[in-house]
Amino acid sequence: MTETTDNLVLEHLRAIRADISALNGNMRDVKARLSSIESYIATLHGDQTRAGLTLDDLAARIERLEKRAGLIEA
Repeated sequence: MTETTDNLVLEHLRAIRADISALNGNMRDVKARLSSIESYIATLHGDQTRAGLTLDDLAARIERLEKRAGLIEA
């Protein structure tokens, strides 16, 4: 009886080990994908910042042109 019980426990432990091993592999995949997403978001943030700076530049240039053309007061 105890030998059967021991074998059953060992079977369950092996199954648990296999499941944990599969979970570890899945977690590596998830971490890689998350890292890729974080990198993409950082790139988007940088692009958004550059676009904002470009718009600020354009607004300043338009204001200078309007002043030179006498459309607004200096």
